[in-house]
Formats: sequence, C-alpha cells, structure tokens
Amino acid sequence: MTSSSIQSQTTKSRQSKTQNSLRVIPLGGLHEIGKNTCVFEYGDDIMLVDAGLAFPSDGMHGVNVVMPDTSYLRENQGRIRGMIVTHGHEDHIGGISHHLKHFHIPVIHGPRLAMSMLQGKMEEAGVSDRTTIQTVGPRGVVKVGQHF
Repeated sequence: MTSSSIQSQTTKSRQSKTQNSLRVIPLGGLHEIGKNTCVFEYGDDIMLVDAGLAFPSDGMHGVNVVMPDTSYLRENQGRIRGMIVTHGHEDHIGGISHHLKHFHIPVIHGPRLAMSMLQGKMEEAGVSDRTTIQTVGPRGVVKVGQHF
C-alpha cells in the first residue's frame, strides 16, 4: 500500500467517525451569564437547545442586547431540524425571534410557560408564522429528525 492510499483511508475513516459522532457546539452561555445557545449535531441533523441573549455591560454604550455568533447556523440552516427550549428566561429564549428572521427552525419544543412567553415574543416581532411551537409536558419525549 502506498502512503497516499493509507492517508486516503485514514481520512475516510476519520470522516466516518465524525459523521457517527455527536458534536456539541456551545455558541454562548459558557463562562458567562446570558447568550445560552447550544448546537447538537449528529450526521446531517442539527438540534438547537435554547437561543438566548445577554444584556450589555456598562461600557457597551448604544447596545441594547448581545447575541452569540450564529454564522455556523446560517451556513448550515438546511440541517436544522428543530429546537428544544429548557425554560423561559431571556438568556434562553430572548434570541429566538431574531433567529427566525434569519434562518428556518421548523419546530420548537418546550414547557408550556416558556412556549407561552415565546409565542408572545414571536407575535410582537412578526415571526409567529415561521415555526411550529409544540408544548412538552414533564418527562415528555419528542422525536425530531433522524437522530434526535
């Protein structure tokens, strides 16, 4: 076997392992208060958990809210299968209306109170027709996409 064919097999093996691995990509919320947004990626499916915002610090004059960098989501928006909302605090749902203006999230699942709060925010932002909201009860199970 030549060295180039070994490299090719190694690359294919690495890509196969990546395709069959769960990737967890925090976009915000680590080592900070606010912007809680996490991407779970497996195969061709992306599931979001929360989409929060943060409020500016005293030195951020003229800034109303702070959002995480969502360029990865815009680049991969065709792979987004849905979102799970953990609860209704602004640092977990405050960015969802903004996201719905920029990319498609087919369905959003979450607890009743959070979904009610989110519905009002979406109506206010004029994006309530861009997704489906599904309430999930305690210990409820949902299936979204092939892998989630």
